[in-house]
Amino acid sequence: MVRRMMVALAMALAALSGTAPALAAAEPSAVFTFDAEPGAHPVDNRSDTWSTPGWEIRVWEHEAVVKVDAATWSGADFIRVELNGPAGAPLATGSYPGARNPGDPTSPGLRVISNGLGCADHYGEFTITHLERDSAGSLTALEATFTQRCGTPTAPTLQGIIQFAA
Repeated sequence: MVRRMMVALAMALAALSGTAPALAAAEPSAVFTFDAEPGAHPVDNRSDTWSTPGWEIRVWEHEAVVKVDAATWSGADFIRVELNGPAGAPLATGSYPGARNPGDPTSPGLRVISNGLGCADHYGEFTITHLERDSAGSLTALEATFTQRCGTPTAPTLQGIIQFAA
């Protein structure tokens, strides 16, 4: 219960301040924080904070879809988050309400997969508070928050914070 409250407080502060806490830039680093209500498929009633180097977190972009692959050091637990702009537009800082399945031509995309399980219908929103790309267009920094519901717009929520600096 205390852990959920701490995660909720961190997410609220990031939303209110318009930015998530900054990461040190000396070494590539990533933090993935998530909090799922009971019944929030596919993560269901779990919350935690995973960070490098103790956990494997890979943040990358392919064909305008940002992908976050996060796994425990043993590989026994895995979560993927995918974010994309509407109609395949590259992501930029800002809010993306009404997110649905990636590839939907009318809305931004949001997908969450955990240990091979996912949803047929995703509902949610996400906010990109910081995003940087290098001169070649490769993603070098990302700070984002998201809320995802599986199956219906009123389903239990999974909330998360993504922080990455290459």
